Amino acid sequence: MRNLRFSRTFTLLQQEGHLARASLLTGIDLLLKANLDERKIGNFYSAFFQLTIGIERILKLVVITNHMLENNYKPPTDGELKNKYGHNIKTTYLHALSVRNKWGVEKIAPPISGSIDDNILNFLEKFANKARYYNLRELNNTTPDHGPLGDWYSICKKVANSEISSIRLNKDSERIMHQMDQAGMVGYSATFDFDGHPMTLFDEYWRMHLIQKVAPHIVFKIVQFINPLYDALRYIAFEAMDYENKNQFNLPVIPHLYEFFVFALANKPHALRRKSWARTFLD
Repeated sequence: MRNLRFSRTFTLLQQEGHLARASLLTGIDLLLKANLDERKIGNFYSAFFQLTIGIERILKLVVITNHMLENNYKPPTDGELKNKYGHNIKTTYLHALSVRNKWGVEKIAPPISGSIDDNILNFLEKFANKARYYNLRELNNTTPDHGPLGDWYSICKKVANSEISSIRLNKDSERIMHQMDQAGMVGYSATFDFDGHPMTLFDEYWRMHLIQKVAPHIVFKIVQFINPLYDALRYIAFEAMDYENKNQFNLPVIPHLYEFFVFALANKPHALRRKSWARTFLD
């Protein structure tokens, strides 16, 4: 049954907000659970799927509602969105930052080329456009490729070096080595590294430890990506409210979409401690 309190456009945008929020929070939770052992490796792919879908949806919400404000509430066509933005997450993100900076007093600079943030954006765009089908494409590919898991582990190592002290990492390494020695776990793993080289059992366990250690730090970086999008949607909501009041709209058209993404306001200590995001922000 149609809700007569809201316009059809309002309802469609609101539903898209629900979808974007659910995808982002589900992806974040899956990323915290993911690792390279057989029980958890599938969480990586699910996390990347959900995160790319969620980020693309929130970016499109910024693009669409900003376009409506600038074009007498006429939304862009589906063809315009696909041709100009498609699955190009990084390009769309940079445009969304410019939308946010149009109203914000304090400007936000785009990620520096080659930085960890830039690497994460590049990874998400590559996954959205091509790497999500990596396993099937590789069946007929003779050129070695690290694939999404290898690319992600490279990011994890950079985050570890940036966010965790070398003293802490060395202590963790010594502890794991001691525990493995006590348990008689020596020799080579049956698993190869992402370059196709043999690994010791320590190499394998250290790789999984590092991924687990940096996951909350990467989650915080993803939350930081969403924060300026929250700002953009908040500015747009207030501009829309003024526009609709001045033009005496009978029903609201653009929702306060920023309210779906309040989790983007989390600070670093809070983000690093949180074990589950969906349970808090979806319930």
